[in-house]
Amino acid sequence: MIREAHQVIESAIKENDSHIQRLARTKRLLSAFFPLSIEKMQTLTEEQIEHIDQFIYRFTKLQDSMATRLLPAIYSWLESESRPVPFLDILNRLEQLGLIEDVDQWQFFRNLRNNLAHDYPESLEQTVDTLNVLFEKIDILESMYLHMKDFWLKRAKME
Repeated sequence: MIREAHQVIESAIKENDSHIQRLARTKRLLSAFFPLSIEKMQTLTEEQIEHIDQFIYRFTKLQDSMATRLLPAIYSWLESESRPVPFLDILNRLEQLGLIEDVDQWQFFRNLRNNLAHDYPESLEQTVDTLNVLFEKIDILESMYLHMKDFWLKRAKME
């Protein structure tokens, strides 16, 4: 079980590093026209919309990979646990261990993701608001990931 968790963690870190790298590039490209307004959103070029789509995609992929691979594998490795455990229990335990600062932060990003998943033309105001919040706060999710990665790299060296 521990060997399998190691492999999943290493793979997830490689994947998430790629998402982080592309998020950083996309943030640089988007910084010129953020914060968004409804008016700005309606006048964006196709290329600018593609950058926003990439930003949303990489945010979603980072959060999904952390939720489905990295956090459960770190939990399994730390707890020597092979049975399925509800994700909220994983989050709470990782918070107790100091690996996640605040479970509510994770839920905050999950809610942003859910808002962006429902991209309806009549909800443009909500989409703009969500994108502005995400653009402003994405560093928190990146820090959560980097904290996990640093923890893993330090612990893996000790083994």
